[in-house]
Amino acid sequence: MMLRADKNTPEYIFNELENLEKSCISDGWSAESFKSEALKDNGIVLYIQEDDKKISAFITAYTALGEADITNVVVSPEYRRRGYAFSLISELEKIIPEDTENIFLEVRESNQNAINLYLKSGFEKISIRKRFYSNPIEDAVIMKKER
Repeated sequence: MMLRADKNTPEYIFNELENLEKSCISDGWSAESFKSEALKDNGIVLYIQEDDKKISAFITAYTALGEADITNVVVSPEYRRRGYAFSLISELEKIIPEDTENIFLEVRESNQNAINLYLKSGFEKISIRKRFYSNPIEDAVIMKKER
């Protein structure tokens, strides 16, 4: 089941988002960061919750001045290759404001699976941001999708 975090989201959900991200990404967000993003007028936190209440995937983004920026896409390893990330991106596109002209994201240059997903979702590579990531230090591929 896909859900959007908001002011009515139980606190444990934000802790689960933190745990999932930190299990997949070295510099993960805190539960408070997820909650803060969800409560912003322009912040978006979507997540997939399994029947057993486990969170299997999420996406975070924000919108501003006719643009959207995807800040996180995470899928738990045991739920990968099921279309969850693609579904989250598709849902995000449905709920962002109509006047959003472009969607941007950064992805580690070595993360070819994610790059392929974004290409499949209609994004194109537009630039490289040198030494964008830490732990380990790595360049980011900047990608954009026009609407």
